[in-house]
Amino acid sequence: MLVALFERFTESARQVVVLAQEESRTLRHGYIGTEHLLLGLVRKQDGIGAHVLESLGVTLETVRGEVVRIVGVGNTEAGGQVPFTPEAKRVLELALHESLSLGHNYIGIEHILLALVSLPDGPSVQILRDLDVTPEVVRSTTLAMLGPPQAPRARVAGPPQAGLSRVEELFRIAPGSGARRLLMTAAARALEDGRVMIEPYDLLRAMVRDPEIGPLLAELGADETTVVKALSRRRGPEAPPQASAGG
Repeated sequence: MLVALFERFTESARQVVVLAQEESRTLRHGYIGTEHLLLGLVRKQDGIGAHVLESLGVTLETVRGEVVRIVGVGNTEAGGQVPFTPEAKRVLELALHESLSLGHNYIGIEHILLALVSLPDGPSVQILRDLDVTPEVVRSTTLAMLGPPQAPRARVAGPPQAGLSRVEELFRIAPGSGARRLLMTAAARALEDGRVMIEPYDLLRAMVRDPEIGPLLAELGADETTVVKALSRRRGPEAPPQASAGG
């Protein structure tokens, strides 16, 4: 599951994960936790995560000291792939939600940071709390650095931009708030099934649950119960795939 998720990561976001793994190895922890992701964000000096955290007084030395104080230094010599803790996996999954909520089509450093501070507890949350850095401040500072979302510009009739087909031009249009709400609900459905790709039936389930579209579909006889039964009867290549075991 995480492999498919990483395909959506920007190169900088992937580097944060690599740096987190290096921090875990250095501290001999044998796992990648939220504290290591926080260290990776601070270490990626040219990333927005480091800019946000450093603007709030969070430095690499300070975070490392807090990790040693709270978690300590381990005695595990990790070889090969270092596993993620469930909390760290949750952060990477929530980064997808953060990306969709902002109308982005990629998972970047900013989405990892926003996902990290959305957790209710854990080492990273405790570290930031002890440094008097609240999730609200991190979120507002991150969004301020990102700037306002760029609204789709009106285009006059004419040929598409050079190098872009008409289809590619259509996919540059950002979703509105209602569409983003549907995508987030559909993404949650996919994640529950162990998938990171949103399929058409995920959107259908999201639509029948939507407070605005659901009542209209119900009037047409397409409530959630009807849709679920119809999907369960379907067979063949368009049927919902079974969730794969493991991450």
